[in-house]
Amino acid sequence: MNWIERTTKKRIKELDEHPELNSNDFEQKGNTLMKNIKFYAIVILAAALVLALWYQWNHPEIDIFPFHFPILV
Repeated sequence: MNWIERTTKKRIKELDEHPELNSNDFEQKGNTLMKNIKFYAIVILAAALVLALWYQWNHPEIDIFPFHFPILV
């Protein structure tokens, strides 16, 4: 028995033990979770950018951004 057959039998056994893994609901839950993770990652990055800009405006002696934005000049 080669590794493909062993892996296939193992996967079929897992699917038989947990039928929710093969349902559309499981896929939709995963997609929803990934959308939430992406949203929160974007929110955290945007907050970090806002805080960095705020710090740049209030403490011009320390350059966080070596380039200058047209709004800051």
